[in-house]
Amino acid sequence: MGAGQRRPNGPSGGPGSRTATLAIDFAAGLYASLLVAATHYPRPQDLLGPNPPSDKVLHFLAYAGLGVLAAASASARGGWNGPRVTLMALVLAVFAALDEVTQPWFGRAVDGFDWLADLAGLAVGIGVVVLFTSRRAAPAAPADALPADTPPDNAP
Repeated sequence: MGAGQRRPNGPSGGPGSRTATLAIDFAAGLYASLLVAATHYPRPQDLLGPNPPSDKVLHFLAYAGLGVLAAASASARGGWNGPRVTLMALVLAVFAALDEVTQPWFGRAVDGFDWLADLAGLAVGIGVVVLFTSRRAAPAAPADALPADTPPDNAP
């Protein structure tokens, strides 16, 4: 590397830096841990207070947040492609399923519709990040290519 050049994940602190990537990873891990704790809490009404939103709305919103953080973490490591998005979505879907099926161990009930709400939230959360981080630039024309009706620089 020449003088003045930075490594892509160097200590610059800018977007895509190692520090930013680690911060996103930490936030995603912390959020997932809090999500599991909340979904396994034996008396969720104690956490939600009076007049909470519907259970399915809560599942959707909670997993949309996880989808955003997980997708941001993956995006910080490089661009998007079909296999990367698919693998991440599958891993998160399995995580959501495990989260749901382990709830009876803590006095909660399994509900397949909760899992469907989780999947919808993940899809929206991942989709938002993919849309905002994917850049679809048109291919640049070669520098020496001029349109047919453009006169050369030395024309009178």
